Amino acid sequence: MYKLTLSDVAMMPKEPGAHMRAEINEQPEAIARTLNECSDEVSEAAKLLNNSFIYVTGSGSSYHSSLVLSRALSKIAGLRATAIPASELPEWIPGELTNSSLVAISQSGESIDVINAVKAFRKASNGSPVLSITNTRNSTLHKISDVSIITRAGEERAIAATKTYTTQLAASYLLSLELAEIRGKDIEELRKELEKVPIIIKEVLSKDYKIYADTIREKEFGFILGKGPNYPTALESALKLRETANLHYVGYSAREFLHGPIQLLTKGTPVFFILGSEIEDIVQRVRSLGGDVINVDEGGDIELPKINYELSPIVAVVPMQLLSLEVSILRGLDPDKPERLTKVVR
Repeated sequence: MYKLTLSDVAMMPKEPGAHMRAEINEQPEAIARTLNECSDEVSEAAKLLNNSFIYVTGSGSSYHSSLVLSRALSKIAGLRATAIPASELPEWIPGELTNSSLVAISQSGESIDVINAVKAFRKASNGSPVLSITNTRNSTLHKISDVSIITRAGEERAIAATKTYTTQLAASYLLSLELAEIRGKDIEELRKELEKVPIIIKEVLSKDYKIYADTIREKEFGFILGKGPNYPTALESALKLRETANLHYVGYSAREFLHGPIQLLTKGTPVFFILGSEIEDIVQRVRSLGGDVINVDEGGDIELPKINYELSPIVAVVPMQLLSLEVSILRGLDPDKPERLTKVVR
């Protein structure tokens, strides 16, 4: 009897989205590994960043991680930080930088825009510290950084980032908490909450989101709104739907939606609210205009477990990942390999 070899298995056809589904489901373990194994790297990184103005950069999903980190550095650690897309950072930073540092985020560590951003920062800052957060040890980014935090996501084969995104957030929270502790802040309760995240995400993964996937499968256009820490979640969730399902969903800061984009709202347009209880006035306004409101929240349409507000992005994004996967498959696509995208932009 012929026995299948690994090569045979590799050549066998797979179900659409098999890699993305597996990687979404691997997130509790990947986050737990990152939280448990990165302490030495985080401690070394925190010493570099303390008391400097911090630029944070990345591209695509890693830019959304940059936004989460810059807010956490500000709100949790009390530091001055700003996030700039990697492709734009050389255009925005001053020609001469003082008392600054850079955190560059890239799952592959090979994104040309991130590498160029690091080079531009080095040139302008005359040797100021560069920290990287990457999933790839010995990558170009790892080699050109002073210190790296290596996330423990494991290989990610689907094009769309899922577990590499949430492990970037885990590393970002660890770094922010470490800096907060150095600065004498009481972060014990927040640290305990972060340790619970893998269990909370397991609860999210136990739910079925196909009913909402079916609701929007033919809705070519919609909005995803969030505020504070979940403005980046809105951006990331919309990106997932664009990448995997070819649906033109746009993420906005909730109140910025009122400054123009609301003009495009028509009866039946899907509008997802990330933690809608925080922006109830806008939820009601969208409803009054005929928008199809889907609330991603504790007790919402897409229900989230209770989670600390500052840490909510790492949990709130997970049902939106699953939704994107299911919508893509319902639309006859393979979310593992969108035809115009590559895993690394060079």
